[in-house]
Amino acid sequence: MFTLILPYYRSPQMLRRQMEVVADYPPGYTVVVVDDGSPEPAEVPAGVELYRIEVDIPWNRGGARNLGAHVARTDWIIQTDIDHVLLPECAAALLETEIDPACWYRFLRFRHGQADETRRKDTIPRNAGFGPVKPHIDSYLMRRELFLSSPYDEDYSGCLGGGSPFLARMEKIAPVKMLPRDVHLHVYTRHAIADASVSTLSRDTSEYVRRRRLKERRGNTQPGEIMRFDWHRVC
Repeated sequence: MFTLILPYYRSPQMLRRQMEVVADYPPGYTVVVVDDGSPEPAEVPAGVELYRIEVDIPWNRGGARNLGAHVARTDWIIQTDIDHVLLPECAAALLETEIDPACWYRFLRFRHGQADETRRKDTIPRNAGFGPVKPHIDSYLMRRELFLSSPYDEDYSGCLGGGSPFLARMEKIAPVKMLPRDVHLHVYTRHAIADASVSTLSRDTSEYVRRRRLKERRGNTQPGEIMRFDWHRVC
């Protein structure tokens, strides 16, 4: 059994695409959408769990992921972004995949649409067409217990960044493996679905760098209290 956790913020078209896909999932999956205080609240069909953070904190994706893991009721969780889609055939293949409880896993990705020029580090292949893309920093499969042993550090909420320290801690705690090719994600760019990539938030990482250096100087690089916001279950 797996829980797919999808943070949502101002991307109703992309959310509709996700809901079309998960409607065809085989038994064995729970889908949790975490509305990260979006001014345009998320809407989900029956059978999908929806939680809402009651305050709009910019770039609170770490907090949203922490909340998703907190409410999940399965041993294994899949964390990914709203623009990364696990197709039904890939969800079915994952159910047949042997996974080691001592490890956690990352996904191969394929792109739909032209590469987003604001994310040049992802422009693989060079023709920006449909093809393999390196694993995403915030997309992985792991045991819920492992995630909660060292969750996202919400000291970085409010600015872009915070995934790298989380991954670095996880790589020290447990071995990481790649899932097989038939269990992959499809990443959508704004050229395929207009709101796949939210354009209203700054992608400047200078504040994240400042906070990270300050934490390192103080020697307090471990995450502290999680879910530093009010939230509720919508349905």
